Amino acid sequence: MPAFAPSLLARWTGGRWTTVPAAELRGFTQDTRKLTGGQVFVALKTDKRDGHDFLFQAMASGASAALVSRAAPDLALPQLVVADPLTAFQAIAREHRRTFAGRVAAVTGSCGKTSTKNLLALMLGGAPNVLSTEGNLNNHIGVPLTLTRLEPGAHGWAVIEAGISGPGEMAQLAEMIEPEFGIVTLVAPAHTQELGGLEGVAREKAVLLRNLRSSGLGVYPKQCWDFAAFRELPRPSIVAVPEGENADSPRIVRFGLKWSATGTEVNIGRRRFGFRRVTRGMAQNAVLAIILASEIGISDEAIQRALSDWQPAKWRGELRQDGPRTLYLDFYNANPASMADSLEAFVSLVPADLPRLFVLGCMEELGDDARRYHRELGRSLPLRPQDRAYVIGGEAEAVRAGALDAGHSADRIEVVSTLDPVSSFVAGFEGAVFMKGSRRYELEKALPVAPMAVAGRGMG
Repeated sequence: MPAFAPSLLARWTGGRWTTVPAAELRGFTQDTRKLTGGQVFVALKTDKRDGHDFLFQAMASGASAALVSRAAPDLALPQLVVADPLTAFQAIAREHRRTFAGRVAAVTGSCGKTSTKNLLALMLGGAPNVLSTEGNLNNHIGVPLTLTRLEPGAHGWAVIEAGISGPGEMAQLAEMIEPEFGIVTLVAPAHTQELGGLEGVAREKAVLLRNLRSSGLGVYPKQCWDFAAFRELPRPSIVAVPEGENADSPRIVRFGLKWSATGTEVNIGRRRFGFRRVTRGMAQNAVLAIILASEIGISDEAIQRALSDWQPAKWRGELRQDGPRTLYLDFYNANPASMADSLEAFVSLVPADLPRLFVLGCMEELGDDARRYHRELGRSLPLRPQDRAYVIGGEAEAVRAGALDAGHSADRIEVVSTLDPVSSFVAGFEGAVFMKGSRRYELEKALPVAPMAVAGRGMG
């Protein structure tokens, strides 16, 4: 963990110390449960809690200092008093990143950010030389938590995931990250309620590439080129174009995809790369990572090694075996594009003779189009007479209505308000289980026991 001089933190934030810490500080957290000695506790205020109420607990848990907007006078803990702890923390992250002489890449998009970030980090050499975003720390709090872990003496690269849900957030993240390289995986209906439809999503995602350093390079798929926000970027990025399609861009790279029963093959010109079986969308994201790594100067051999080692992140398209059940688990992302991509892959991968169970959590933040998208999902469900589906969430009835529109029997799709009946059904089910939904539904609670993974399997 890098060391931060108290005087430097005061200068970067414009704050004042109640008592100057006697030693350098090492790391930051806003969670008293994760505090370790030497760390700064960031007293964030949210709709649900005020970090200032936990200052004494932070000291008891080992904090060496606190970043606050109002000091606790009876607290024997050095406190850096600033106008707003979050803004100050982001300033610390931005200034610390500017001390980093290594190179920084950022990944954003409506689907596949985490898996793409993990793959690119592997291609660049992996840990310990590469710092990459852990878990879902990709927002206005997670990005500074990640950037303040940068160690100039230990890291040569940082690969940062950037996730947003509202307008203006990408500019805030890009200002902290200051990426040299960037990947946008896809523009799809996600957070459209806040961002103003697909065009709003595209405008926000394109901000990352607009803020690349002058020496930098961006890569994105042909699908993004259809949006004016990408065509109007001041510097041309590389557009990845599937064979047989075109894009009127000055820089394009054509690619082809092939699948076998066990693997995926990418063709870029005369170059061939192979890796495990993944969804179509994730294969395209792998292409983006391959293109960027190649432009950076990573050899084909190193790229292939990374592809061979690449595994899905937990609960992000995992394919697992649990006794008589084959489980597809994706509990972190659900929008129309990722749902369609995952359903296509699931049906093509699991044996056709197995009965299928679909456990669906609704897709969040789709605005006025939410009901339409959920009804379309119901129409697209590949239900057969021996299959069954459960749906939970605010638009579950729209999914059921869509399934009935498609001619499916009413007793094959059930709307539930809790996961209890789903868990009971899964426990006795033998066949293939597809589980996907937005994070808020915590679909993992429908699993009767923790499943055992099958080595080498996964869907990205």
